[in-house]
Amino acid sequence: MTLSSRLPSARPTTRRERIERDRNLKNKDNIFLDKNSPNKFEFNDVVAEVFDDMLERSIPLYRECQDLTVEWCKRLAKPDTSIYDLGCSTGSLLFSLAGSVSDVSGLRLIGVDNSKAMLDKARAKLDKFSNSIELVEANLKTSFSFGTTSAIVMNYTLQFIPQKNRSPLLNQIYQSLVPGGGFILNEKVLSENELLGDAFIEMHHAFKKDNGYSKMEISKKRGALENVLIPLKLSKTMKLIREAGFTAVDIFFKWNNFAGLIALK
Repeated sequence: MTLSSRLPSARPTTRRERIERDRNLKNKDNIFLDKNSPNKFEFNDVVAEVFDDMLERSIPLYRECQDLTVEWCKRLAKPDTSIYDLGCSTGSLLFSLAGSVSDVSGLRLIGVDNSKAMLDKARAKLDKFSNSIELVEANLKTSFSFGTTSAIVMNYTLQFIPQKNRSPLLNQIYQSLVPGGGFILNEKVLSENELLGDAFIEMHHAFKKDNGYSKMEISKKRGALENVLIPLKLSKTMKLIREAGFTAVDIFFKWNNFAGLIALK
């Protein structure tokens, strides 16, 4: 008996009843349900339409991790600075932040994404906060100009950046933060141990199955993400963050092959 087969499967974060009730909703993720599903994952109109559902059904404890991220941003927020959400997608984190840091004088929330489709969804979601939130279309693979910044968040975004561009981006993030500012990174990671890594993958697949995805959908999406989403070992990512200049770096969240990191300047 292998270690992976002895470990218990992950439990879903949502109830099966809700999955069945919502199965046919317009914004339900069924992209990989048939033979016409894409061979390569892209952040296009089709993905943007169902992205919120995709995240909740694919990432364990997604809401809880986002709540922790908001709490860190509240602690780090300083008057007359900005908080950046790099890879803001449909603006869900910015929506939560807008209601949590409104008492910080002169604080500006800025979402950055390279997908017009995602930003269009974000603008609709954040319409009532348009005076306090700015959305920017930009590619993080190249140099990006930050303003005076007290916190920078990357939610499952660094893993899509080419590895050669990650260190320069992290260096730029560190330089952009005010003293006492922080970097919050939520990321899919590889296990330090191959045997445990296989178990983590099995448990993640079990989580997605419990959230309504079929074995075919799980397999086809995994294939579409190959060479698009490239996770690193957690120790490697933490090393890159420290090399950028951060001295206080720690894990605030961990679920098998998903992790949340906080780094302070």
